[in-house]
This record gives sequence, C-alpha cells and structure tokens, in this order.
Amino acid sequence: MISKPTFVSLGDPSGIGPEVFLKAIKDQKLKQHLSKIILVSSPKVIEDSMLALNVKQKINLISNIKNAKHDAINLINISGCKDFVLGEPTINNSKFITNCLSTAADLAFKNSSCLVTGPLNKSIVQKYIQNFTGHTEFLGKRFNAKEVLMFMTNGNLHLGIITTHIPLKKVPNSISKVLIKNKYKLLHNGLINIFKIASPKIAVLGVNPHAGESGTIGDEELSIIMPAIDELRHEGYDANGPVSADTVFTRTEYDAVLSMYHDQALPVLKTIDFHKTVNITLGLPFLRLSVDHGTAEDIAKNYSANHQSMMEALLISITRNEA
Repeated sequence: MISKPTFVSLGDPSGIGPEVFLKAIKDQKLKQHLSKIILVSSPKVIEDSMLALNVKQKINLISNIKNAKHDAINLINISGCKDFVLGEPTINNSKFITNCLSTAADLAFKNSSCLVTGPLNKSIVQKYIQNFTGHTEFLGKRFNAKEVLMFMTNGNLHLGIITTHIPLKKVPNSISKVLIKNKYKLLHNGLINIFKIASPKIAVLGVNPHAGESGTIGDEELSIIMPAIDELRHEGYDANGPVSADTVFTRTEYDAVLSMYHDQALPVLKTIDFHKTVNITLGLPFLRLSVDHGTAEDIAKNYSANHQSMMEALLISITRNEA
C-alpha cells in the first residue's frame, strides 16, 4: 500500500506531455517507483505513444490508490477525451484537459501529496476557462491560496518570480512592499523545506536597469523594494538588495534570487540548464511541480522531446513524499 503517491496530469494530449512522461518512467531512476505515481488521464492519451516508445508496462486502471501496482502504469480514468492528433491541439479537448488537472490537484490536496503537471496550451484551455493564464494562477485560485510563488530551479540555481504572466508594462504598478515580502517568505520556506538550505541568503532584484542607480533610473527600488528588504532583515531574514539583474548571476554568495518579473531571470536559468529545470508552485496546500517547457507541438509527432524536466519533477515529488 502507498500512503502518499504523486498524482500526474499530462496537460494537452496533442503535445509532448504523454511522451515525456512515458520516457521518464522508463528510466531506471523511476521504474522502481511506479506504484508511487498515479496518472490522472485516459488510456486513450498514452496508448499510441506507448507503442511508439516501446513501453512494456501495462495500464492498471484504478479508482483506489491502494490498488496501485509496482510494475504497471497506474491510471485513474477521466472520461471525455476526444480524438486528437499529435502536434495539432484542438479545443474539443479543453474540458478534458481541465478535468484531468482539477481531479489530479484535488487528489494531491486530499492525500497531502504532490502534483506533477505536464504542459498545456493556454489558448486551448481558455476556450473552457476564460482568462486562464497558467497552472500557477489557476491552482492558487482553486485552493484559495493567500499567495503563491512561481519557483524555478535546476537543483543548483533557484529563482522566485514575483509577477508571472502579465504584460511588462504592468509590472511596476503590480509590485508592492507587501507582495515582495509575502513572495520572499514563500521562497525562503521552500528552500528550507524542499532543498534543506538551513538559512537561505536571497538576492532581491531591482526592477529597473542597474537597480535604479539610486533613483536616477526609476524610483521603485527606493520607494518599494528597499523598504521591503529592510523590513525582512528586521524580521531576521537574510534578504539582500536591491541587486542589479545584470550582475547577480556572476556572484556565488546567494542561495536564491527573487526576481520582479517573468523574463528578468528565467532566460539565464533556461540557458544554463533548460532540460533539467523544474517549475514549482509554492503556497498551495500541497506541492505542485511541473516541466519548464511548453507543449512543443512542432516536435510532438517525432517523439524527439527531452524528458529530463519531467523526470526531475517526478523524482523531487517522490523524495518529498518519502520525507
């Protein structure tokens, strides 16, 4: 019997989610943990890919996690998957994709476990859920989270992202002292709980070039970011900054970096180690991990996708569940 399995949502069946999942569980690092991985999907989503990738395991349809087997792909069936073609996403599956995600998330919450998600196409999901902007925001709202943080990591370089999927022009008016402090604390606690970093030293980035240069290039650093850092330090956190984004990654004294917006720091991480980077949502009542890439419809038919990000997400979740 397993007490805390990892629940998996594959994302869009037309993308590379099914492929990278199947490749990951074929790896010896995960093969021994199949009973701890519960796929929430439809057999229809993975059957063709199993043949193409020569996956030998059988599909074990279950309704109770106690019936998971160590030598099978354990699957909780979600009905409603329409016919699909790899590389050609269809709005006909927008409801199915959302139901898989919602069910897997609910199970992770119910079992105080982990959720691992594959990539989805936001424009497809938006046909079923208006204003859908991504997993992070959707799950935060679904579970009434006071605050959530997008946390990207390759195991060595850790990044927290304060504002996520919003236009760049909205960033300056979106950051606040309270928001920075809340996001900082989520990052601080995530580093302790997931990566066992006892006393995290975190660099807080400025939002302007050269961190504002003492107010000569914008005043957000002086009026918002620096007061937040001062209060965090007064509360006992090792908060540092505002640090300029153009030099922070040349320095080695920080355990993590808290960036003000999505594309401020992510290009660095993805350039250094795109394949092993994992997206983690902090602030939910369970741990959610995801691949750091999209649906990649352009290569889906070729079965040429790299599966390392999915494998890293699954390994972190299993280690976390066993802790």
